[in-house]
Amino acid sequence: MVLLYTPPQKINKLQREMEVEILDLDYQGLGVAKIQGKTWFVENALPGEKVRIKIKEEKRQFGLATTKKILEASAQRQTPKCQYASQCGGCQNQHIPVEMQREAKQKALFRRLLKLQPEGIEFMPMIVGEAFGYRRRVRLSMLFDGKLKRLEIGFRQKNSAQIVHIEQCEVIEPALNKILSKLTALLSRFSQPKNLGHIELVAADNGVAMLLRYSGKLTENDRTLLLDFAVREELMLFLQDDEKTEQIYGQPPFYQLADNLQLQFDIRDFIQVNSLLNQRMITAALDWLDVQKQDHVLDLFCGMGNFTLPLSRRVKSAVGIEGISAMVEKAKANAERNQCQNVQFYRADLDQNFADEVWATEPFNKILLDPPRTGAAFALNALCRLKAEKILYVSCNPATLVRDAEILLNSDYRVKKVAMIDMFPHTGHLESITLFEKQS
Repeated sequence: MVLLYTPPQKINKLQREMEVEILDLDYQGLGVAKIQGKTWFVENALPGEKVRIKIKEEKRQFGLATTKKILEASAQRQTPKCQYASQCGGCQNQHIPVEMQREAKQKALFRRLLKLQPEGIEFMPMIVGEAFGYRRRVRLSMLFDGKLKRLEIGFRQKNSAQIVHIEQCEVIEPALNKILSKLTALLSRFSQPKNLGHIELVAADNGVAMLLRYSGKLTENDRTLLLDFAVREELMLFLQDDEKTEQIYGQPPFYQLADNLQLQFDIRDFIQVNSLLNQRMITAALDWLDVQKQDHVLDLFCGMGNFTLPLSRRVKSAVGIEGISAMVEKAKANAERNQCQNVQFYRADLDQNFADEVWATEPFNKILLDPPRTGAAFALNALCRLKAEKILYVSCNPATLVRDAEILLNSDYRVKKVAMIDMFPHTGHLESITLFEKQS
């Protein structure tokens, strides 16, 4: 038999714009429509609305479109709080009530896990915080317009390299907005504004840290301007050139956790940007794992000890594994600083066989893992051979969570409970926490 290739049917060019009715909302905040039996995901569209859409991209199983005109608006559509929402690429979903955003994310998460395990999952209440003013880190782009002799500071436009100049951001912490509103006046006085790269601001628990990225060499006058600004605003100031990053003013930044834990970090280090939900997530993790004084716990992708150190306060021993050497050293320093003596940190490439590693021979009865968006599939088979009674999986990508959950289910684990974490309101990011238990 000869099988002939049939190309997927394309919508006629005359139909690149059409009117559709929105049937549902996906977890990323996109409206869902059906056209000739195919599912289409539509930007800026809510369930119940009739909109004129413009086709952006068509694939074999689905298509992407954007709303060109709203013909019949939903009563639930709201005016974005942010004046830059229609241009900025940061928050896509401020037109959607936050309760609807959360329900869409939770429904998508639960539905995907139910397909793998139809019975016996305990769906826990979502873990939520503030809808605005929640981000403690922000990165700002800068561009000097030579014709207008003007410095633009802000965020990238959606699907563009252009910069939206902003004076205030609704989702960052108030302490960062206070600094943000003063940056244009400061940096516009620089003698070489073309050399400015970007700015990072972090609201640490001991003040605001600021990093300025630039190329070339700062003049003495520009350096003095920055230092005076840092002193006046009580900033922890970092500079980054083409070769190094250095702190030139203030104390090292840190953030606080329960149990009097204080985690010191460098401004470029990864930390959870939502401080309130980070603590609530840690609390849930320790509660779900039911940690006891006799437990031996393994924490994979541990970073600087965000989960490991809180675990160490409540168990017999905790071991943290991280692939980046610098983060391992910071985790060790944080353990020493907090007098956590029952914790060890090791560097390991978890995408390699780790069965012969010293730490992998320890009798862990509980495991926590917090992998990147790519998930942890490469480590799970070796992880399952440790035969821990409980595995708690913190996920920032539902697609890789489902893929990895299937591996765990095939290794005689079952999903015990799961909750959605609204770590990033008004965006399409979905975080979650899932507990797996070993079957006897």
